[in-house]
Amino acid sequence: MTGRIAAKDPLGLQLGKHKVMSLRNIELTPPYAHNGVFATLEEIVHFYNTRDALGLCVDNNDPGFAVTCWPASEVPQNVNVDELGDLKLTTVQEADIVAFLKTLTDGWGPANGMPALPRPPMPPMP
Repeated sequence: MTGRIAAKDPLGLQLGKHKVMSLRNIELTPPYAHNGVFATLEEIVHFYNTRDALGLCVDNNDPGFAVTCWPASEVPQNVNVDELGDLKLTTVQEADIVAFLKTLTDGWGPANGMPALPRPPMPPMP
């Protein structure tokens, strides 16, 4: 499979890119990001706001993770630096975005007598 993807993108312009999921019911679908490192909406909104404003840490086990540092991107050539990373939002503005995202939850799920949201299968780790 990997060979077929590389054949369609010989210059590697698609490396690190992934399909972004819908925001519908986003509150019910943690963890967030391509690698699932963010457990809450608050964490990922803070990341989008401060990714380029904080220092670098080795990984998410660093004591400064999300406070003073973020790990470097696995594929830096496709990081969106135009729209994300140093938004200069206040903590109140971050909280407002999270509150808005939670309004996109439509009540689907076991608490309302409906089946749980389907979880896409994760590909096997190399």
